[in-house]
Amino acid sequence: MPQQYGQQWAPPRQPRPQQFGFTGGHPLPPQVPKQRSAEPRPPKKRKKWPWIVGALILIPILGFAGCTALVGGAVKAVDDVRKGGTVNLGETYTYASGIALSASVPKPHNPKNQFIVAKNEQGWESTVTITNGSTKPIGASLVTMSATADGAPAQQYWGDGNGLPTQQIAPGQSLAVPFQFKTPKGTKGSLQIAVAAELNEPVFFNGLLG
Repeated sequence: MPQQYGQQWAPPRQPRPQQFGFTGGHPLPPQVPKQRSAEPRPPKKRKKWPWIVGALILIPILGFAGCTALVGGAVKAVDDVRKGGTVNLGETYTYASGIALSASVPKPHNPKNQFIVAKNEQGWESTVTITNGSTKPIGASLVTMSATADGAPAQQYWGDGNGLPTQQIAPGQSLAVPFQFKTPKGTKGSLQIAVAAELNEPVFFNGLLG
């Protein structure tokens, strides 16, 4: 179109492109997405001192428990060897060590010395036999004997020249020792003779008196 006289020429308006991110007429810088580092984070180190303290506490406890078990086992083994029992008069009891004991049914006994057993008393005599089935000699002086008649203690005595035996019993040998005791005259009822060899537990021989 021809330009008319008196009008100024102006370039045609171009459509303004739509823009985003403007603030106050000033464009914002492009947002660059943040990228996470591809390197893995180092694992957190666990504290070692709780384990060290626990080990220091646990080791003595385990050691004590082990020693206790060993000592307990040894004590039990000794107790099993020394363990006594209960049998009837005239029977034989054998310890785990091989030592055997027996006590015969007592018979009335009148010692030659009239002052040992009074007129209102009655003397009795049982034969205690010690058989050494162990591998070591045992001392007869370490064999102890006592009696209980009708629930009351009976007094032991040595009559007819008998005294406390002091012989050594070799392995495989036996020794018969008279056991003399007295009770009030007319005592009847239950009788128990207890015999212990060396450091073993006693053996109880049960029967009747009279």
